[in-house]
Amino acid sequence: MRILSARIVHARRVPASDRIEALVRLLSEPRPGADIERVEVAVTAPARARDAAPLRARLLAAAKLAYAIDPGLYRSPCRASRAA
Repeated sequence: MRILSARIVHARRVPASDRIEALVRLLSEPRPGADIERVEVAVTAPARARDAAPLRARLLAAAKLAYAIDPGLYRSPCRASRAA
């Protein structure tokens, strides 16, 4: 599997827990030559993490890891064509 693109679609701060919730859209190629899949993954991360990567990088990494662990959990809302 290859992740071709990752974008944060929506993010919000949860004041009670000082965490950030985000919806990340991934474009992936499950197998070489297969159709490109677009999936959305919901993740959370601490708003501030001492000596850690920037928030954006942590959210994107969490989404990629969650999807890589079990792609079957995330249904593909649509499939993009290779020709597009």
